Amino acid sequence: MIKEYFVKLIKGLLVNHTTPTVKKRWVFTSFGGHYSDNPKYLSLKLHELDPSIEIIWLVNKEYMSDVPSFFRVVEFGTDEAIKYAASAEVIIDNVYGNAAFFKKRNGIVDNLKSFLLSIIYINRKQRIYTTWHGTPLKRMGRDQIGNDITGVRCGNIRMILGNRFTMKKMRHITFNKIPMKVMGTPRNDILFLNKRDEYCDLLDLPRDKRIILFAPTFRNDGKDTQGKNIDRSGLDQLNSFDFDRLFSLLNIKFGGDWVMVCRFHYHVAELVDWESLNKKYNGRIINGNAYDDMAQYLLCADILLTDASSCMFDYVLTGKPCFIYFPDIANYERKERGFYFPINILPFSTSVNFKELLSNISSFDNKRYLKEINMLMKRLGYCEDGNASERIIRQIFKDLKYK
Repeated sequence: MIKEYFVKLIKGLLVNHTTPTVKKRWVFTSFGGHYSDNPKYLSLKLHELDPSIEIIWLVNKEYMSDVPSFFRVVEFGTDEAIKYAASAEVIIDNVYGNAAFFKKRNGIVDNLKSFLLSIIYINRKQRIYTTWHGTPLKRMGRDQIGNDITGVRCGNIRMILGNRFTMKKMRHITFNKIPMKVMGTPRNDILFLNKRDEYCDLLDLPRDKRIILFAPTFRNDGKDTQGKNIDRSGLDQLNSFDFDRLFSLLNIKFGGDWVMVCRFHYHVAELVDWESLNKKYNGRIINGNAYDDMAQYLLCADILLTDASSCMFDYVLTGKPCFIYFPDIANYERKERGFYFPINILPFSTSVNFKELLSNISSFDNKRYLKEINMLMKRLGYCEDGNASERIIRQIFKDLKYK
């Protein structure tokens, strides 16, 4: 297994240093093979601004049908994908832009691996832009409990972020080796649009129902169902809900008939038995993983219910209510991941059981909430205005000296 991995790395190294760069060829990736997130919206804006640029998406087979026909699609991880990435003038992703981290405990092997990964992209003419994928509440990388990351190697990478708080944390995570700019979050541009009905149709969601979007984060401190923490990453929380009481209260407080759209973290979504869930909860649970674009679900949602997902920091742009439901918050904070700041200073009420959740929904004060989320955005240094995609593409044009 190790031998095959290093053979692949060396092969990638050779391809990258022998393949000429193709002018005006841009390659996009998201979460290692998805068609989603910030790169998706950047690629769409790029095509709008300059259709002459060749846009190539590297995606897994299950997402190929999601990619518009005016983009070229190549299967992620294949030899063909490696060649296209090697020839690209620009690569855009939403993780670390091929930066390679190494850890103290793995010694020579890990250092060799990260060295090979990094030199693939060093001294090349191509530029790599990474947008990351959210505002960090949960500790990341070298700041996580139990991590011993000691350094990072990276090539010609630039990082584009949505707010000053995220930039501060990412500078620390990357050992201050990657140039960064705060320019906004491309996936959030659609949250400024008044197109709820249009996107409900796109996602097969009912227009005539009000939607509470439940988006639990991933638990990774141990193993349960199928080794993916599927129970503690959402199913256990669902089992604690009394949907009759919840929907009745939402009707009284906010009006309308309600359904819950449940969107699991992509690490566990493929393991969820949606047919059984639908039967168990009498059709009141809608599959929120049926489509890959979380921003579209946020646009359609009337309420967000989450625990530690960074989507809460995107959702504030809509001005709509968000509630935190976090039964295992003590364990998550002290033993599993940890937070960058106490969760109780956020403008979202925190509940550790269903009774508290009902109480917090009942006492929700919209006027105070709007005031507090505006203060939060100022404190974290947001620059969102619905135009991040165009602003970033034009900055890259400037970097490349495009006319």
